[in-house]
Amino acid sequence: MIAIGLLWPALGSSSSGGTVSDPVYFTELRADFTVDADGFMRATETIRAEFPSGRHGIFRYWDVGNPNNPHVRQTPEIISITLDGRSVPYQLMWEDDRFRVAKIGDPDSYLDPGTHVYRITYTVPDVLDPAGLGSDKKFATSTGEVGGESAFYWNVIAPAWNNEIERADITVKLPGRVPGAMCSVGQGVGRACEGLTVSGDTVRLSATDLMPRTPVTLRAGVEVPTPPRAELPWSVRWDGVLGRSVPVVVWLLGLTAAAGLGGFLWWRTTVEPSPGFPLQYAPPKGLGPVQCEYIRTEKVPDEGITATLFYLAERGLLSLNQTGAKKWAVHTVGESGAWADVDSVSVAVGSALGLNHPGGAFNANGGVSAGKKLTAAKQVMETGVRQWALDEGLIAKHRVEWWLRFANVVALVVAFFCFLRWGFAITLWGAPFAVFFLLTTPAWRPGVGMRRTAAGRRLWSEAGGFHRMLATDSAESRFDFAARKDLYTAYIPFAVAGGAAAVWAAKYQAATGQPPPEPGWYHTTSGHGWTSSGSGGANFDSFES
Repeated sequence: MIAIGLLWPALGSSSSGGTVSDPVYFTELRADFTVDADGFMRATETIRAEFPSGRHGIFRYWDVGNPNNPHVRQTPEIISITLDGRSVPYQLMWEDDRFRVAKIGDPDSYLDPGTHVYRITYTVPDVLDPAGLGSDKKFATSTGEVGGESAFYWNVIAPAWNNEIERADITVKLPGRVPGAMCSVGQGVGRACEGLTVSGDTVRLSATDLMPRTPVTLRAGVEVPTPPRAELPWSVRWDGVLGRSVPVVVWLLGLTAAAGLGGFLWWRTTVEPSPGFPLQYAPPKGLGPVQCEYIRTEKVPDEGITATLFYLAERGLLSLNQTGAKKWAVHTVGESGAWADVDSVSVAVGSALGLNHPGGAFNANGGVSAGKKLTAAKQVMETGVRQWALDEGLIAKHRVEWWLRFANVVALVVAFFCFLRWGFAITLWGAPFAVFFLLTTPAWRPGVGMRRTAAGRRLWSEAGGFHRMLATDSAESRFDFAARKDLYTAYIPFAVAGGAAAVWAAKYQAATGQPPPEPGWYHTTSGHGWTSSGSGGANFDSFES
């Protein structure tokens, strides 16, 4: 999405826009162009127009792209615009990042029907091309031998006029002798111009009966050296992304790199350094699987309910009976006093499911009632484990880290405005904010805004070392299953909480050459065996779904 937001101006097509046919009719258009040796052109267009009622004025479009060199921009500057000899208001705007548009007329008043005369005076830089540029184009009429050191290639009648033009008279005065010229009316070869003549440094021509959007194109050789001109490394279609200034692009790319580096370094300040995880062959004393995983990752495990029920069953407090695919019947089997030896989070889950008293039962049968109970139990578990860590002094709030989340959201909003170009000329302005947003997105991971205390870091090291033993293959961390076979099933709840149940089962099989044993607290009446999931354990997602 960020790539689309950045590049969308270059993905569309450019057109001269506007209404294809304007009811304002030009009876005469006289254009006078004067070009100096630096390639700077001054133009005056005098238009005699017939207006119907209900019109405010006319539009003038300039294409700033060069048809023969995509790296050149030829942006007009308005000197003056008059209507019937008096100044007239106009508004300049951009269309498709390529067309400079003058909206000429008073938006609060209509012109009287009849004849009105406009005079538009403007300048355009860099209009002289190298002699060979455009020489492969074919024209309908020519005079003399088009040679010279430079060439003037120009739509002397722009293809963006939406008006019919009865007659156009063109005069072009160039900075040196003109050996020859070529001209066409319309797209491609088109039809011949009328009265194409060359006299010294001046070219004259005419055209009649021009339909809307019909260009008149002139190419004339000029006996002057080609002046240097500014070029951009990219074509005009990229102007909406990059603009028309190389220094601005370089500055924005540098700002993007700085924003990315700054965002990354800021995020790194929220990452707690690892305490080291020496192998542990038992979980931290007194911790249940959810507590163990939370202190390791600062995240409540996705399979926390399943792991907790397995843990309570392993402690002899519950009996699990799988009655079908994703269907379980859970019964209390232990003494009430035995719950006192279990961690507070596991007790809270058992209580939420109504299992912490003799005769307790819960049916995970996929029904609405069971789903509500599981959802409530999950909320209790999440709240309970976080509160346990705070109450035990294992973690402490570190609110200053939340500023990074705030900055992340602000960067996304500003990037969005930049990509829509609300207050920004080009979409590249969004790049620094987008990169900052991407590189600070990890600030939304669990644990940001909280820090483990010294006691918490010691427990983190133990829990991490135990998880390392569960989750790494037997070649890296060997476990003597022959001597401690019973611990395979005892550690299943911790493996489930840590997402390592399949690795733990494979590790057992690799070490013993036998399939993992079925826990004594698991029973089935449905034909769904303990290893039916294919991952060395039952369908754990039954309780979480």
